[in-house]
Amino acid sequence: MQLGNLDILAGQTWRRLTHIRRFYNGLKEPQQTQLAKLKSIVEANKNTAFGRAHHFDRINSYDDFKKYVPPSRYEDLEPYIEKLRHGEGNQLTAEEPFMFATTSGTTATPKFIPVTEGHLRDYTHAFQVHNYHLVVDFPQAAAGKILIISSNDEEGRTPAGIPYGAISGVLNRRQPPIIRRHFALPYELCKVKNVDAKYYLLLRAAVARDVTALLGCNPSSFILLAEQLKLRADELIEDIAKGTLNQLVDHIEPLGDDVRLAFNRYLKPDTRRAKELAALLKQHGTLLPKHVWPRVNVMSLWKGGPMSFYLEKLPELFGPVPQRDFGYMASEGRGTVPISSNGSAGPLAVTSHFFEFVSEDQIDSSNPIFLTADQLLVGGRYYIHFTTNAGLYRYNINDLMEVDSILGAAPVLKFVRKGGGVSSVTGEKLTEEQVLTALAQAVNQLGLLELKHFTAEVALDLPPYYLCYAETERELPQAVIESFLQAFDQSLQSQNPEYADKRATRRLGPPRLKYLPAGTYTRLRQQRVHQGAPEAQVKIPLLSAQGNFSHSLETLVNL
Repeated sequence: MQLGNLDILAGQTWRRLTHIRRFYNGLKEPQQTQLAKLKSIVEANKNTAFGRAHHFDRINSYDDFKKYVPPSRYEDLEPYIEKLRHGEGNQLTAEEPFMFATTSGTTATPKFIPVTEGHLRDYTHAFQVHNYHLVVDFPQAAAGKILIISSNDEEGRTPAGIPYGAISGVLNRRQPPIIRRHFALPYELCKVKNVDAKYYLLLRAAVARDVTALLGCNPSSFILLAEQLKLRADELIEDIAKGTLNQLVDHIEPLGDDVRLAFNRYLKPDTRRAKELAALLKQHGTLLPKHVWPRVNVMSLWKGGPMSFYLEKLPELFGPVPQRDFGYMASEGRGTVPISSNGSAGPLAVTSHFFEFVSEDQIDSSNPIFLTADQLLVGGRYYIHFTTNAGLYRYNINDLMEVDSILGAAPVLKFVRKGGGVSSVTGEKLTEEQVLTALAQAVNQLGLLELKHFTAEVALDLPPYYLCYAETERELPQAVIESFLQAFDQSLQSQNPEYADKRATRRLGPPRLKYLPAGTYTRLRQQRVHQGAPEAQVKIPLLSAQGNFSHSLETLVNL
């Protein structure tokens, strides 16, 4: 550890004596740890509107908790959240939320997840464990600058003036100066909305620096970074040499005073670095991240679910850099804490929230059996439910997890996929209801009575996009198809802020349309009946998980 990084060494010692000790003690006794967490949450919130309505004062055990508190989804908590958004307090938690994390619900309106200081501490605790192991396993990752991609924590304010946005932004903003000095980028970058402007600024700041670690949830963000580096190499080299900022940035999106001020310290002439970059460009014929940052020790990013398609592209762009899963997390909470670079699994975050699980084959039961962390079996697949210090109680986030192994006595889990009726390849959490609303709006807007059947399925590409399969009475003019896709896309963006964000940042491409022969959906129904499904219960989805619908079509039509 370099002398200039003594703060990292001190931080590691502090983490080891606090967060690491607490976390590993929890892994040894997950049942006791989880019940203590549940008790503290119930006790703290028994006098809230939710606590009184659900008899928190009578809850003395986990069985009591299951008796008085039913499983929930966002719609069940929404009346309380709406009151919080409008300034009424003491609804879900005694501690009032200081912000809302926005994400997509199962309806056509966004979810507003309350974030309290206590919840943020629980969230941060899991990050401290993750970061501790990252530094232990990759000590040179902190030798240079750490590039972290985060999102804006204040996209707007509720009627009561409470900010809402991304939880990654507030985690970034609250880092103390002694930690922030290791970052390659200023927090204010997250305020830039235009993707071209944002990634040019990102590269303008980071390409001139010795970056040794890359952190960010989505692998597609790093692919976009690499594409922009190739595209803007000449402009970046000129800016670095002169200490300027290319006027294209202001032309694309005029920068706010706070953003401009934050970037001023990055705008100093560096002819030596510019010459190095120019030589690399001449040598390779292009500029890639592996050329400009040869000392990158680790990338921390999502590896589970459908991410393998994108992970395979990264070595060509970044070199043979080890990849550590960022951890299963969402606006609602932190689920796992990966401590190894093997695969995408991580121990359950037993010291952050209280968790319950329902077996995959029980999720549609009217009376499913709920399990606690100590009851899970290796190889089993379960839907995870959160109870948190932010006021989520037995909350079904609709995520399917698989038990990879056991550490201590606690399960090591990996994310498999979203549950039925939801598609999320880049975190957009698109729902079937949102697709239905967008389809209806587009059809009504254009008077497309010819459209008989429709299914949207994500297609893995660079970037991924939604492929709209359509069975129509007649072939539509190209202009009509383009108008339909534009209206469909705009409706999805207006309904779903996560989808809109991924489209705006080019992590999702625009939807496309593919015709299906007449009679295709009738034949699909027949196929399902032959497979044993009752004819009256056969449902052809409006929204399909990646590969499901297209696989069914393979036996019917030549794609």
